[in-house]
Amino acid sequence: MKPVSEKPELSVQTLAIRGVGLIGGSIAKAARKARIVQEIIGIGRDEARLQKAVEHQIIDRFETDSKLAASQADLIVVCTPVDCIAQDIIQLHSGLRPEALITDAGSVKEQIVREVAEKLGAGHRYLGSHPLAGSEKTGFEHAEADLFQNAVVVLTPEEQSSKNDLKFLETFWKSLGGKITIMSPAEHDRALAATSHLPHLIAAALASSVPEDQLPLAATGFGDTTRIASGDPHLWTSIFCQNSNGTLAAAKEFQQQLNALLDAVEAKDTDKINTLLKAAKTRRDLWQQDRNNP
Repeated sequence: MKPVSEKPELSVQTLAIRGVGLIGGSIAKAARKARIVQEIIGIGRDEARLQKAVEHQIIDRFETDSKLAASQADLIVVCTPVDCIAQDIIQLHSGLRPEALITDAGSVKEQIVREVAEKLGAGHRYLGSHPLAGSEKTGFEHAEADLFQNAVVVLTPEEQSSKNDLKFLETFWKSLGGKITIMSPAEHDRALAATSHLPHLIAAALASSVPEDQLPLAATGFGDTTRIASGDPHLWTSIFCQNSNGTLAAAKEFQQQLNALLDAVEAKDTDKINTLLKAAKTRRDLWQQDRNNP
């Protein structure tokens, strides 16, 4: 894992966004706020929603023909669910100008990279991105121009990726406020399984385990630990399926930690319980410290 830092300067004539939802809308708003784009095109199938995005000044105009939209763009960011991203990239690539570039915002990378490479071969114009920012909310109505401020953005180049393309994407995401980390697609998926995908799985299981008649007794502890369970079920189903190996491996490590706690509780071993809870607190506090000092 390689962190990258430098202050950016960039100008993109035409930015196209496939999937103008929370993330796509936030990218559009952040790029407009940073004054790095001249025009923003939204790409999708739902003309009514895209027209509303124009009215909300998220995008300048829209296209429902992906190939036509791609022919007009300098940079395309695909912000659709992970089970759609590879096909969207392949479809957009067919209309892409030689110098233009496609990236994405998906939280799984290895399968997308493999499918794109198999279909398009060497020399394709895709390089993966994953901004570690978002919300359990959906839709461009919740888009925020500052969503990526101090957020880690992982770039996942392949061996054949151009250094110029990588530098361009580094500068683009820094312009939106992001902090760049470079990882391989496989390394990214292993890490995100532990830090993102497994926590959502656990939150969902915890939310489902509390009987409905006990919900009036649930307070901030329940709310804090299950907030992300309110995320889009379709989106998360595709994430779990595309990164099943990584999620299962992370779950095995979690089970070991949980079993150690349960064994200590069953034995009423106060020293062991205290030691395990202290270790957990230290790890959580370290994460919070990093968040407070970006």
